[in-house]
Amino acid sequence: MFYIKAMATRLIDDRGYPEIVLCEFIDINGNRHRIIEKWPVVSNEKFENTFPKDVLLGCVIIEEKAESYIVDTDQPWYIESVEGKTIFEIHKNSLVTDNE
Repeated sequence: MFYIKAMATRLIDDRGYPEIVLCEFIDINGNRHRIIEKWPVVSNEKFENTFPKDVLLGCVIIEEKAESYIVDTDQPWYIESVEGKTIFEIHKNSLVTDNE
């Protein structure tokens, strides 16, 4: 499994379980993407209301380039940005696997 390294930057909703957080990452072109997601989808750690926190966004690789990957976050967990995007081009060092 592949993951985009991202940062949870703030709590959006804690009125129930699970907590909803705002996550951000930067693509290959320097554009910031924001994703609102449930805490257990982006982290295996116990939720603590302190930010920023490192999180991981599940994805699949669509294409590999010399310096980057084009990834799709629609699989495996239907993650999309606040703009409705699921396909991103990211630096190779912004991607990790289960083995790392």
